[in-house]
Amino acid sequence: MPSITPSVAQGRHKALRAFADNPQGLPGNAYSSVMPVLQAAGLVTRRDAGLKGRRTLWFLTSAGHDMVTQVGTDELQKRRGE
Repeated sequence: MPSITPSVAQGRHKALRAFADNPQGLPGNAYSSVMPVLQAAGLVTRRDAGLKGRRTLWFLTSAGHDMVTQVGTDELQKRRGE
């Protein structure tokens, strides 16, 4: 298996941290290159929302919540000035 470059890992962490700001879910087109990888890892799931499932949202799984805890939200707090 190829090793993960720092920029790829940073993109995955950034996507996971976005859930901290959006607990109601992320739009289906958010982080389109990263979410399928996170889904394959079991960290996120995609669900239909709205009328007749015309809109999809990404949500964290329990494993995803654990990963966000490990990754941390310190970058978000720095941006907010907390």
